[in-house]
Amino acid sequence: MKTHARMIRGLLAFGAAALLFAPDARAQDPSAPAPAPAPATAPAAVPVPAVWTGFYFGGGGTYSNVSVQVGRGDCYYDCYWGDYYDYDQGDGDYGYSLHAGWRFHKYGALEVSYLDAGPIGWDQNLVYMPEFNDFYNNRVEYSAKVTEVTLMGVLPIGEMFEAYLKFGAAFTEAESLQRLDQSFGDEVITRSVSDNGTDVVWGLGFGVTLAKVFHVRLGFESVGIDEDVLNTRNNTTLDSIVLEGQFRFGR
Repeated sequence: MKTHARMIRGLLAFGAAALLFAPDARAQDPSAPAPAPAPATAPAAVPVPAVWTGFYFGGGGTYSNVSVQVGRGDCYYDCYWGDYYDYDQGDGDYGYSLHAGWRFHKYGALEVSYLDAGPIGWDQNLVYMPEFNDFYNNRVEYSAKVTEVTLMGVLPIGEMFEAYLKFGAAFTEAESLQRLDQSFGDEVITRSVSDNGTDVVWGLGFGVTLAKVFHVRLGFESVGIDEDVLNTRNNTTLDSIVLEGQFRFGR
């Protein structure tokens, strides 16, 4: 340890002496050639990731399900166990999606998309139906076609990756085939309920650019839907996981 310390002190002393000796030697020998000036170097340029803007379109596959907030008024057995505020999901199904948009800025895009979801199964027992003044076991098959107009916020991550968040309006054409079995009787009611409505859609996701004009993204989105198509009275949403490919045209 002491040897290392002496070596370090010796190197420091040698460097200091060399610095002091250089100007003295120049002063004592005016004929000595002046050292060549160090070449001027331009500051290193910091590379700026290229950000694509332009038009795009694409499509892919979806997995959709319904999510219903279950409260005191919608349950009978569960409420005795304190399950007062929870979310129940149905039996999801696969569908497809299409989209087209305009990336007008590094951080923004406008997009129109179409999602075909269903048929999604929704079963719930002991549901009070005010129009029939009795309890029924619901067996519902729900399907929906959703057209969305959204504004997207995009966060580029390097040259390949990006994260996004979208928010906008959803125009839904939905239909449910319902079988209602009387919970404490033998009555069976079958009916079809249709609903066309407008609600809010939001989503988020992550994408990767695999080639100059081809991009792949994986996202989640949620659309509010009319609770009557599932015979509920609380918040109801159509939730989808979307995997899409996208072709890009622009600069």
